[in-house]
Amino acid sequence: MVGCGTDAADGVPAVSTADLQRDIAERFAEAGARPQSVTCKDPLVGEVGQTARCDVTMSPTNSFEPIVTVTGVDGETVDYELLPALSVEQLERAVARLVAEDGGPPDSTVTCQAGLLGRPGEVARCDVTAGGVTLRRTAEVTGVDGLMMNFDLVPMLTKAEVERSLLDELARHLGRRPDSATCSGDLEGRPGNSVDCAVTDGPESAAFILTVTAVDGDRIDYSYAPRG
Repeated sequence: MVGCGTDAADGVPAVSTADLQRDIAERFAEAGARPQSVTCKDPLVGEVGQTARCDVTMSPTNSFEPIVTVTGVDGETVDYELLPALSVEQLERAVARLVAEDGGPPDSTVTCQAGLLGRPGEVARCDVTAGGVTLRRTAEVTGVDGLMMNFDLVPMLTKAEVERSLLDELARHLGRRPDSATCSGDLEGRPGNSVDCAVTDGPESAAFILTVTAVDGDRIDYSYAPRG
């Protein structure tokens, strides 16, 4: 929490963009990660719950968007807290960098459904496309240290990929491919995760449960068994 003397406007105190930028830059520097630039678009209005966003650039491919939230006001002094976050565009750049660092195609195109808040366990879904193939990944925050956040990429089989994969497995086991499979959703690559699927073969149908048994990089191994 930071207390900051401010200039009042219309009777309501506000933390200037210059003060916000200076405070955030000092916080990163104290953590040993001096940013190239900090840009806050608007002042922070001194009312509890009010927020402001600031862009923090560490390098051309690494940037953050801390969320500043007012927690208290005492006269012209505004107390606020800072929560690390990545905007959609920043997350997409970060995911592309991680994919390349892990040996993936350096020219991957990443599309994320949302940004990522810096709280352990927060997740965002992203699609990674390279060579005409799109793979879904879950970005999950694994740790937060001040204004810095770390996240891992968890592989995922989409609903359509799970259905196709199950039909392929059954075809190898039965010697013929069933007519169709309908699964309840995506299968995230975490051992123990499961998804239900219904398989139709002519007039017959059966229910299966698929359970992740192991994950190795982008590879997800699973077992399947009749649903009792």
